Amino acid sequence: MTFRQALTFHLNSVMKKNITDFDSTIHPVSISLVLGNGKLIQSREEFIRFHEDWFADNDWCIEFEVINTRETEQMASALLYVHYDDFDEKGNPYQLNYYLHLLFENVNGKWLLVFDQNTNIR
Repeated sequence: MTFRQALTFHLNSVMKKNITDFDSTIHPVSISLVLGNGKLIQSREEFIRFHEDWFADNDWCIEFEVINTRETEQMASALLYVHYDDFDEKGNPYQLNYYLHLLFENVNGKWLLVFDQNTNIR
């Protein structure tokens, strides 16, 4: 699978809220997540648990627009613009727009996510 195919597969797994497919795109040992509020997650187990909880919420939808990608033999990155729609705990709709930076490592021919940073646009 090429990097672009792996990126598309990863993003589709998020949009479809498919934790099994999503999990298959994550590095087995090394993963870091920086949320828009600055929270840092560096445990794979916590990373997957966070996404399981998020995927279990049926109210949200997300759209991605690739701004740019960069690829070498061992590493590849993608900068994306994200539009996110959801409902708060009171049922009021809200939207977020943010940048998403994803970094993948080529591990034996398979592109696996090692870094995920979300930066809110204000």
